[in-house]
Amino acid sequence: MTLPASIDTFVFDLDDTLYRRSSRLHEAMIDRVVMFIQEIAGDETTARALHKTYYERYGASLVGLMKHHDVDPLDFIGFVHEVDLSPIGRGEGLADALERVPGRRLIFTNGSRRHAERVLAHLGIAHLFEAVCDIEACDFVGKPSPAAFQTLMRDHAVDPHRAVMFDDRLPNLLTAHQIGMHTVLIDEHGTSEPADHVHATAAEIAEFLSLVFGEPEPSR
Repeated sequence: MTLPASIDTFVFDLDDTLYRRSSRLHEAMIDRVVMFIQEIAGDETTARALHKTYYERYGASLVGLMKHHDVDPLDFIGFVHEVDLSPIGRGEGLADALERVPGRRLIFTNGSRRHAERVLAHLGIAHLFEAVCDIEACDFVGKPSPAAFQTLMRDHAVDPHRAVMFDDRLPNLLTAHQIGMHTVLIDEHGTSEPADHVHATAAEIAEFLSLVFGEPEPSR
């Protein structure tokens, strides 16, 4: 398994990419999203339906809530991301794998900077990333919108033809592919359908990086 030699920038999604989807942190955040929406919608069933609709349509339920319900984005992200991180463990082997990546490492997330910083610190890898491009930096327009990718490229001097993006969502990788990025789908359970815009698929990020860049040498 290889990546093009020209790649010098490595762009990583955060949630369900740098840690396993099976940790169920995603589900914990969805529960808080539903709680937030329920204050607007009035009942849990409607709230869950709105979350699903907005997430699928816009890539982030926050975008739909701002567009259709005039929600304050800072109120939303302040509430939704206050979750217990202990289920995701401590990222065993991830730091070693990331340290062997020969280039810039960036986080590109539809979450908040605070959430990203909490997760990276919990995983023990915060020091390995140059910058975080979060949804607030993108004016609350998230992936897969091309506008979010334009913000990433402009603010962090990313040449898409020299970059690879790792993400767990096919729509995000489609936009990445369309602007010239190499793409790697993180699919823990191997349930995604094959897609022409995905150049490689891996169950787990550390394993993929170790296959491409080699295992760390054992300590003596």
